[in-house]
Amino acid sequence: MRRDHIETEIRRRADGYRPQTHLIADYYRVRRKIAYPLPIREIYLPGLPISGIRRYPWSIWMTWSLEERILSLGWAASWFGDEQARRLAVADLDALAEWPCYRQLPIPDLASGHALRILWLACTRWDWLPGSLTRKIERAFQRHVDDTLPLSDARHGAFESKDDILALEEPHTALHNIPFIGTVGLALAANGISHPSADALNRRLEALLGAILDLRNSGHSEGIGYDGYILDFSADWLGTLSSARRNALMEHPRFGDVLDESIALGAPGDVANVAQLSDAEPREMPFHVSGYAKLFRYRSSPRACWYLKRCGLRWLRADALAALHEVDVDHRCEPPPAGAIDAHYAVVLRSGWEPEDLAVAMAASNSRMSHIQNDNGSIVIGSRGRWPLSDPGYQQYMKKREREFTLGLTAHNAPVINGMAQTGKPLDRRVVLRRCNGTTHMAELDLTPCYPAALALERVVRTLWLSERDLVVLADRVRGATVESISYHWHGHPDAAWWVQDNMARIYAPDLTLWVGSPQAKITDRNVDRLPGSRGHLTLGASADPTAPCVWWVFSKGDTPPAVALQDRGCGIHVDGRSFRTS
Repeated sequence: MRRDHIETEIRRRADGYRPQTHLIADYYRVRRKIAYPLPIREIYLPGLPISGIRRYPWSIWMTWSLEERILSLGWAASWFGDEQARRLAVADLDALAEWPCYRQLPIPDLASGHALRILWLACTRWDWLPGSLTRKIERAFQRHVDDTLPLSDARHGAFESKDDILALEEPHTALHNIPFIGTVGLALAANGISHPSADALNRRLEALLGAILDLRNSGHSEGIGYDGYILDFSADWLGTLSSARRNALMEHPRFGDVLDESIALGAPGDVANVAQLSDAEPREMPFHVSGYAKLFRYRSSPRACWYLKRCGLRWLRADALAALHEVDVDHRCEPPPAGAIDAHYAVVLRSGWEPEDLAVAMAASNSRMSHIQNDNGSIVIGSRGRWPLSDPGYQQYMKKREREFTLGLTAHNAPVINGMAQTGKPLDRRVVLRRCNGTTHMAELDLTPCYPAALALERVVRTLWLSERDLVVLADRVRGATVESISYHWHGHPDAAWWVQDNMARIYAPDLTLWVGSPQAKITDRNVDRLPGSRGHLTLGASADPTAPCVWWVFSKGDTPPAVALQDRGCGIHVDGRSFRTS
């Protein structure tokens, strides 16, 4: 990753911000864009109605956008001596330092985390700030600590160590990303003025992060979008600690889990485009990359080097670009091994990371965090930098048809049994990962505990194979005395085109075709529809024979549909000269 390329990207972004008289915040989840008049002197809460949400968190996306604007202009001023960029950044920072309150919610929240991080970074990294502005920012730090410290104490003050959190009946309830990130902003403000509460806040964050890392041993996760969000803010805060305290956290055996997730779940040909399982938005929430970039100065692992060098600049946030500008990522790189990979809240089978490779990711989590949906067994298939077999990958907040599309009966592609989708997660992860031979890999997941008890299911097991660079085979074994129907909903990429022939559906892009079909399901044009609430995904909906010993699905990459034949009375399948059988 070349420094001049990073500088070109920051210059391009700064040039885009120069003429703007309003800050554009894209509330993509609710399909609204707001133009906030610059400079912004307080949190504005627009009165636009959002169905089913009385108090929408407008401040989150506004502060995301403000952070991008100020950091792009500020680094342009620092790197290029750009006087206009400096004036604009100073004007924005001066207004930000005047905010009477930095939070929208009655807790340390995301808006306060971002706002205080902007001010802290400006004070600690940019020596060209006027002295009067620095003093104004310090007063803002004091104001925020006075306002928010009592709220932090009320929420987390009882926790002297991670053991206090882990002793709770439901420790995960204390570890949600929002108050954690808000607490980082509070700690940065306290550290910025050497406030008497600074050390207590640092210890509080050590307890929270330590508990998160320990709980990952039993499956705790919020998915790559939010695991990465926590990592990103942790990286800034870790830089304020002594090396001994920082290393005590970074040397935790689960500290590298988020990097595992990013590497395993990256699309072949575009690692930043992570699989959209549960609530993960690769373009809008690339915070995980920012975290690795910031931590690289403390731990330059060959895997992190390999990953960062493969991330394109276009999706990275400005703080990630600035962190990468400061370090040398030309260290020894070590490509990770392909095959069957545990991504902690998912499992992945992949032939590699090049554009022509194939990867299939399957949701497999017992995490009780709400960003991990009831989607165990759902798969996405990636090649050529995208995921042609897809998933909504987010949860709509508005209580309309789109919310049903992202969370409802047809949201994912695990089997719908007797008209019922999954309603829960297992207490433990029942996963088998295996390399069958040099080019074939297998994963198996027990889905039985995910379904309603009313179904009285004996067993639901999904087995997945990846063969070479062109074939994914899936087998569902559904057992139960009351099973009357099994149906499926396979979503294509939002930009993909479709065609149906020979009982196979073709998901088509000019450089990629993925065939989808089952010998136990009838597929015609009528099976491909755009479901209510879809943002572009077309969906193949089909019913399968509930009496079959095994329901098989085949996903084949290539110009012609595969030759498929059942074997062993339906317990096996033959696809283009390759055989697969359930146990």
